[in-house]
Order: sequence, then structure tokens, then C-alpha cells
Amino acid sequence: MSTLNEKVMVVTGGGAGIGQAIAELAAKDGTSVVLAEINGDQGAATVRKIEEAGGHALCVVTDVSDAVAVDAMVAETLSRFGRIDALVNNAGIDVEEETTKYTPAMWHKTIDVNLSSVFYCSRACLPALRARGGVIVNIASVHAHFGFAGAAAYDASKGGIVAITRSLAIENGKHNVRVNAICPGYIDTDLWEKDLAREPDPEAFDRVTRESHPLGRRGTPKDVAHAARFLLSDESNWITGTTLVVDGGMSARFFERA
Repeated sequence: MSTLNEKVMVVTGGGAGIGQAIAELAAKDGTSVVLAEINGDQGAATVRKIEEAGGHALCVVTDVSDAVAVDAMVAETLSRFGRIDALVNNAGIDVEEETTKYTPAMWHKTIDVNLSSVFYCSRACLPALRARGGVIVNIASVHAHFGFAGAAAYDASKGGIVAITRSLAIENGKHNVRVNAICPGYIDTDLWEKDLAREPDPEAFDRVTRESHPLGRRGTPKDVAHAARFLLSDESNWITGTTLVVDGGMSARFFERA
């Protein structure tokens, strides 16, 4: 029996991409999944898919960049299920632009959705997580470790996720709450497709990004979901405050070129 069986998990941005894959895999393992998703249609579609497969899920339409909305989502989760055993901070956006053209509004939106949400959701869920011992998994990016032109806000937000992961792990170890991060490489999601469409030469960029990974392909949401499943399970019960890079060897190639 999976160690995720009969647990309750909150997944932010769980209506699509990596969050959806994590939610579906956890539900398959017997976890009741709460999708904190700003897109109600996507969230509802994922709930239907999980329920059709025999799982349990609830979508709470939530703007995770709004602390009040996050508190309300957690309150609804506790009202429905009575507990929270795990939190996956996955929600994120990618708004890229050359720095002098990047407006303060664009900066704040990126930081609030990608990084502030990790703080808001962790703060709101921690009392319930501490009550039983629990797990937080934060989805960062290889952008936490490398700089990319036009991605100052995104890079800063993902680096911040890795930093807050360490702090939360130190602070909550005494409460038997583990906190870890995952740094994916390029993953084929709807967000990736939008990024690809903005490129002057999408075909060339598609080839280059595949070749950036020594395994010869970009990742899939399931590649990240399986890593998250390990960090969420009791099989990793002596792992906290660390970052697992899931990038098909991309980081190794960056060091190789350096």
C-alpha cells in the first residue's frame, strides 16, 4: 500500500501541467487532492478526470498570490477533509522581457505568483501539517541555479523558492514537517508551448532545448510528478531542506560548457 494512501494534499496550480500530473498520480495512490487553481474550468476538468479514475478531488478556485484567498482555500480544505498532510507549491507564471522593458507590475506579478504564493500557502497550511507531521514540496526550476537573459524576475522567483525551502525545513523539522524543492529542466507543458510560440525561430529553439538535455528530450509533467511522489512519500522520510534537480542532465551540460 502506498504511503500516500488516505492522505490529504493541496496542490497549487493543479489544473494543468506539472501540478495536474502530481495531483493525478497522488490520487491514484489514494490521496484526496485539493486543487488550488485560478482557472476554474481547468481545475474542474482535472477533478472529473481524477474522479472518473476512482480518486477523490476538490477544486477550490484560488488566486495563490492573494493571502486572503489562500487562507480561505485552506479553511475550505479543512472543513471538507479535516486535515492536510501535504502541500505542493507548484503554481507559476513566466513573463519574460528585457530588464529595461520589464515594468514594476510585471515584476510584482511574477514574484507574487511564483514566490509569495509559496510563503502564503506554507504559512496557511503549516498548523495542520505540524499537527500530524507532513510534507511540503516546492516546484522551483533550473532557473534557480542559472541566469537566463530576459528572465530576471522568473530567475529571482525560482531562486527564492530554493532559499525559502531551506528556511522552512530548518524551522519545521522539530514539528516533523519535511520541506524539499524540485528544480525541473525544460518541461513540455502549455506554458512551454506559449514560450515556444514567442520565439523568432520556434523550430530551432525546439531543437536546441531538446539538445540541452543529455537524455535528448525535454521532460514531461510525469517525470516531475514521479520525483514529487518520492519526496512526498515515507520513502524520503530522512530528506529535508534539499533540492532535487530533475532536468535530464541539463545542469551537467551547463557545467560542461563552463
